[in-house]
Amino acid sequence: MKPALLFLGALAALGLTQCRSDKAPADPNKPEYFLYAVRVDDLPLRKKPEQDATIVAHLTEGELLEGQGEVSAQREEMMLRGQSYRAPYVSANRLKDEKQAGWAFSAGLTELYAGPRADRPDPNAVEALIRHLQGLDFRDISNGAKAWRYVEKHFEAVPKPLADAAFLLLEPFLRRMETEGELWKITDGRLPFTEADAQAVYKGRFDYSKYPITDSLYANGFRLAWGEGMFFPVVNWDRLRDFFGPRVSPAMQRYIIQRTEEYKHPIYEDGGIVVPLEAVAEMAVWWEKFNQRYPYFVRRDETRESEAWLRLVLLNGVDNTPIFSPETEEVSQAYRSAWEYTLQRHPKTELARRVKEMADLCAAEGWKRSDKVNALRARILQEYNDR
Repeated sequence: MKPALLFLGALAALGLTQCRSDKAPADPNKPEYFLYAVRVDDLPLRKKPEQDATIVAHLTEGELLEGQGEVSAQREEMMLRGQSYRAPYVSANRLKDEKQAGWAFSAGLTELYAGPRADRPDPNAVEALIRHLQGLDFRDISNGAKAWRYVEKHFEAVPKPLADAAFLLLEPFLRRMETEGELWKITDGRLPFTEADAQAVYKGRFDYSKYPITDSLYANGFRLAWGEGMFFPVVNWDRLRDFFGPRVSPAMQRYIIQRTEEYKHPIYEDGGIVVPLEAVAEMAVWWEKFNQRYPYFVRRDETRESEAWLRLVLLNGVDNTPIFSPETEEVSQAYRSAWEYTLQRHPKTELARRVKEMADLCAAEGWKRSDKVNALRARILQEYNDR
């Protein structure tokens, strides 16, 4: 099987606000208008935000909904496309029928826009792109190029909100080709790779025109990545950055550039951190500041997950990069150095506040694993899981 990649933010493309729908104080920064696309077929629109509530309508994949960003306080479990999601409901109505309003399970939606109603992306152009993508079989590699050709033709010069929406629809389609389309079968055991080829791929210098298979992958919007002893196709984020970067909104541009770098230079592989922990701290701070600057970014669930996961890594470690030395049960020098670095370089961040709490306790315990330290780590993990 294709090895699993660490995807920072498993809820990519959902990005729904976490504000409560009951008695939550008004947020003056909250956008007035939200636009969503239904991403699964036969999604129920319910009278109340709960699975047993009366169904107002059955939504079809690709149709558009609009709302004011109101999200239920509670989350529920639901299976969509064979995967389990725990998510809230969002209050919305059908774009073409305001009377059909209710609550839709947020994991079944892709948020396309949050901002002034007057600046919303052209629904007709959005629906046309959705119909085009729906007509393409995600299991056929040649449809990557067809999707790209349509986007390059119709979204070369459009308002930024529409360019954002085009990215938010194209990228998940390509990612679905990568994952559900099982593109790994195209390369599995079929590449006559030399050691030089492998090194070139690893360093991002591989000539994709060298082999028919790699030439086809590249032409259809994919590149090769390495994991668990094999090469396999992944979405080519360089191409996404090059096309959408100059066209999208400032927030989306920053997001795309950052994600492109992260996917090109993974920090996590085979259960361990493969970059200096100081680099993890920098990435965590980057996402913390991004989330503060753009609290209603359309992929905010994903970007907040990135911030929270990177912070968790620095405070709790990961399997193959543990905080405590197995031999001495002491905090490793790598973590102590990263904590000191964070406190010196980013003293006013939430990350620094959390790091100081952990570092101060570990210092008081002689930098040894103790019951108090274990209790704090357990609390941090529980807070992360309860998000």
